[in-house]
Amino acid sequence: MIYNKNNKKVFLEEKTIKRYKKDFDNVKLWNSEKSLINKYFVNKDGQILDLGCGLGRTTFGIFELGYKNIVGVDISFRMIEEAKKINLNLNKNILFQVGDATELPFKDKSFDYILFSFNGWTGIPSEKFRLKALEEIFRLLKEDGIFIFTAHDREEIEYLKYYKNSLEKCSSEFIFEKYGDFIFVNEDYVCDFLHLYSKEELVTILTSKNFKILDIVNRDKNFQENKLVKEISDNTTFWIVKK
Repeated sequence: MIYNKNNKKVFLEEKTIKRYKKDFDNVKLWNSEKSLINKYFVNKDGQILDLGCGLGRTTFGIFELGYKNIVGVDISFRMIEEAKKINLNLNKNILFQVGDATELPFKDKSFDYILFSFNGWTGIPSEKFRLKALEEIFRLLKEDGIFIFTAHDREEIEYLKYYKNSLEKCSSEFIFEKYGDFIFVNEDYVCDFLHLYSKEELVTILTSKNFKILDIVNRDKNFQENKLVKEISDNTTFWIVKK
């Protein structure tokens, strides 16, 4: 099955679901995520949207920090099915639903805070739809609402070494559109996609979509993460922006 738009087959794969479940059981919120959420999501009663929530690693983590009004959304119905099972088993009152970040079923100005989980926004395999997702996020944020997401800093990565990596194996699923697209075979031996931005590109894009940049935080330069976190994720940069 080949997916277009901003959907990816990888998130329907059984081995991917199992890996996410293992991460859910063992990792929970990173130290960096906890710190930034507590710093910028200042109202515990605020409405929070956790985009690309997967099985709910960040969603349940946010709930455990004392936030109660949380919606977890993921484009993969398999991920949401599993998140709902966990929600039921833990007896939590969290809403999980399938949704496309470029076309979300919520009214304008519905959320105080939006988080797009690790590699979520940059994992949308089309510049057109990454920009559309930003427009949706802006629409859904209340005035002065906060959006936090991650993006790899292209200058930190030997991108030319990986340029067009695995394109032959993954060409039926992903199209190389522009410099910065990273098409690869992941640890589950499934084709995957990320776009790697430079800081200058992201500043230009975010300001063009009317976001105000509050902070840009390199994870490993600012936080001490445990061994398990570093086993499942490489370094990333948090972008904190405001409507």
